[in-house]
Order: sequence, then structure tokens, then C-alpha cells
Amino acid sequence: MPVPKIIDTVGAGDAFAAIALIGLMRDWPLAIILERTQAFAARIIAQRGAISRDAGLYLDFIARWRQDIQ
Repeated sequence: MPVPKIIDTVGAGDAFAAIALIGLMRDWPLAIILERTQAFAARIIAQRGAISRDAGLYLDFIARWRQDIQ
């Protein structure tokens, strides 16, 4: 995975924690939790601010993770 350009670290920890909690609640394997938390937090630091105005950012992750379990 390419290293993202760091724009703003605000929200990266919250993003990591949120995905970790989702993974724990859904009984994802630990390796999957770590992979997904890192990928999501890495995407967040590549933008300005903690929340994207582009819903596509979130929908891309959701679609990819749903595809992984089907």
C-alpha cells in the first residue's frame, strides 16, 4: 500500500478507533481489523479535517468491506 501524503492528522485516531470498534462488534479477525483501521486512518490523514464532505470516501470503504465478506 502506498504511503499517503500527510495533509492533516486531525481525526486519524478517531477514525482508527471507530473502525476497530466496528470490527470488534462484527467479530472480524484481528488481522482484518488492523488492516481496515490502518487503511481508513491513512485515508483520513490525506485530507484536510476529520470529516470528508464527499460521501464517496465512506461508501468506497463500505463497498470494499462488504465485497470482502461475500
